[in-house]
Amino acid sequence: MKTELILEIIQERWSPYAFSPAPVEEFKLKAMFEAAGYAPSCNNEQPWIFVYTTQNDGKTFSDYVDFLNESNRVWAKEAYSLVISMARTRFSKNNKINRYAFHDTGMAVTNMLMQALALDIYVHQMGGFSAEKVKEYFRLDETIEPVAVMAIGYMGDGNNLSPELLKRDEQRRPRKSVNEYSFRNSLSNSAF
Repeated sequence: MKTELILEIIQERWSPYAFSPAPVEEFKLKAMFEAAGYAPSCNNEQPWIFVYTTQNDGKTFSDYVDFLNESNRVWAKEAYSLVISMARTRFSKNNKINRYAFHDTGMAVTNMLMQALALDIYVHQMGGFSAEKVKEYFRLDETIEPVAVMAIGYMGDGNNLSPELLKRDEQRRPRKSVNEYSFRNSLSNSAF
């Protein structure tokens, strides 16, 4: 049941498998990345890094597809763009560990997702990728950690999906009840 107070764009966000290879306009991609930059972060560190490629980039796009687990490759290769989110794990001012880096990067990604959906662009985030391959490819040192890979593009018709993936694409994954993750005063008292 949807609550009337929740913004519709938040309620409508989902992660499709069916993507169109149609180009996403550069100004829309830029708007998505700019929206990410408005996220709050600990000490205004802004630890997120985004690196992306598009199908127009040929070999580089293919390299990014190869970072993915096989189960993600089969559908993500159809998306127009692949984006890798990364987090700087140390504060720039004192080189101390930033234990909020992943949290803050996630908040930046949320801004990106909402901006994308406002532009009728869809994003599917994936944890199924090789962080080691990404680290090697970009020659990352120990202060930068790959977080996720995102497929980005316009909605596709699903013609390139297997019957199993098409069925998964047509079904929305259920959301937990607010009382399953929100508590008041102690972990034994549901909030609402």
